[in-house]
Amino acid sequence: MEGKARGRSRGVVGPGTRLNGIYEIERLIGVGGMGEVYKGRAIQTGDAVAIKTIRPEMAENQAALALFRKEAAALHNLSHDAIVRYYVFSVDPDIGSPYLAMEYVDGEPLSEILKQGPLDYEAVRVLQRRLAGGLQAAHELGIIPRDLSPDNVILPAGQAGRAKIID
Repeated sequence: MEGKARGRSRGVVGPGTRLNGIYEIERLIGVGGMGEVYKGRAIQTGDAVAIKTIRPEMAENQAALALFRKEAAALHNLSHDAIVRYYVFSVDPDIGSPYLAMEYVDGEPLSEILKQGPLDYEAVRVLQRRLAGGLQAAHELGIIPRDLSPDNVILPAGQAGRAKIID
């Protein structure tokens, strides 16, 4: 059964997968160039988390793995209300898959909200101020986001004043 974890092949995650006995995957919520993002729960508390995994075919790529580790290290030191909170970076020993566990932000991506029409002036001002504050906190630590886009900004309950950069 080597290379298998609870009936799954090495590196493959999906609903029901447990990571390090701490988190359980519930459902896929997004796919990117390097990885996938799942909604999960902390097993002991039931708290919602976002779990970002590196795609199995990328897990052996040392450059991709180094970028993933660098993202984890950057998030570890970054604390701002406009940026998703980081919890842990680990590699699950059963499936051999590296992952990041982060704050789960329940809301709609800015890209979806903009499809309904433009934001009003006040919402744009609030959003600019909030995101600029988060970017300033990142820049002060030497972090330059590579993929800031409306897809990577979530507005909980559609509120610009609670916007979060998630990637």
